[in-house]
Amino acid sequence: MTVYDPLEGRDEVLDVLDALQAELAVGVDWENRTLERYLDALNALLGSIENTYTNTGRPVPTSPWMLIAEALRGARFYE
Repeated sequence: MTVYDPLEGRDEVLDVLDALQAELAVGVDWENRTLERYLDALNALLGSIENTYTNTGRPVPTSPWMLIAEALRGARFYE
């Protein structure tokens, strides 16, 4: 019997958040640089995440943590 660890992948999300903060601190150019635009893109990306993965030929992550990590990264440039 496999024990499900609901926190598995949490560290990936924390690492992504650290990396995003570091990018902002050094002025990496994002398409969605303001908080308003970033959150709007994150909302849109999460709302169509299945299509985003299908269109790029990748499987949707099964881990909710990995899905969030990918969405946080993707919202920098998602239109």
